[in-house]
Amino acid sequence: MIEKLVLGTVQLGLDYGINNQLGKPSREKSFEILNKAFDKGVSILDTAEAYGNSQEIIGQFLKENPQKPFHIITKLSANSNVKPKHFLNHIEKNCSVLNVNKLYGYMFHNYQSFKSKLNLYDKLIFARDIKLITKAGISLYTNDEIEDVLANYKEFDFIQIPFNLFDNSIKRKALLDKAKAQNIEVHSRSVFLQGLFFKNSKALSQKLKALVPYLEVLNGIKSKFNLNTLTLSLQYVLQKDYIDQVLIGVDTPEQLNNNVDSCLKNVNIPHELIDAINVKENELLNPSNWY
Repeated sequence: MIEKLVLGTVQLGLDYGINNQLGKPSREKSFEILNKAFDKGVSILDTAEAYGNSQEIIGQFLKENPQKPFHIITKLSANSNVKPKHFLNHIEKNCSVLNVNKLYGYMFHNYQSFKSKLNLYDKLIFARDIKLITKAGISLYTNDEIEDVLANYKEFDFIQIPFNLFDNSIKRKALLDKAKAQNIEVHSRSVFLQGLFFKNSKALSQKLKALVPYLEVLNGIKSKFNLNTLTLSLQYVLQKDYIDQVLIGVDTPEQLNNNVDSCLKNVNIPHELIDAINVKENELLNPSNWY
């Protein structure tokens, strides 16, 4: 399962996550996380122009550790106003900051920014054709967005979507099967729902109280099958054959170790029980609606 893991690096450039008590790690800690990830068999990093100085940290790491050549996926800033004629040059600047010759993936940061920059779509595909990038992608949230991309923008190589114990098979499977049938890779993010699954229900804000009954269902499943939150969250997504890559984020090297250890476990996940969890409050599955 290790080859499915992608290390998200927003934490290296910004304070991020409902459960993050430590803030942004130091440069040394960031390098330790990257070193450990590579040594454990993680080969892909996910970053973005909007993730603070995450790209600079990765670029410095790759410069000092050429023997650890990660594949890099990054994203066009949602509020970028780059013109089509300058787009290839813009991607090359990303390569320069990241200290790589080409990008493994380059993505539109979200659906809204993509729709406002449709004149860059063909340029992105051209960047792939000339091998400046290997794969062209887009980050999506809703099923409506996925439907539109699958129907009208079939040149994308991959989509990145939320997928987890709550934003699960009952909500996504039919569309993700369709993506796979079109040879579009599915990369999942938000596997821990930004740390929500690790929170004590009593500590949740008033806005998130509606999710408590679903968290209690999860607690019952964990108890019955003797699974911890980390293993259940990770393995549920990793074991789905329609998910190609699973994005995880960590704040410390210890968290990375724990993620990898959980990834390597041979466990039976009660998929049918989790697939049956149907969160009605869909808006709460998007962390941007929590605050």
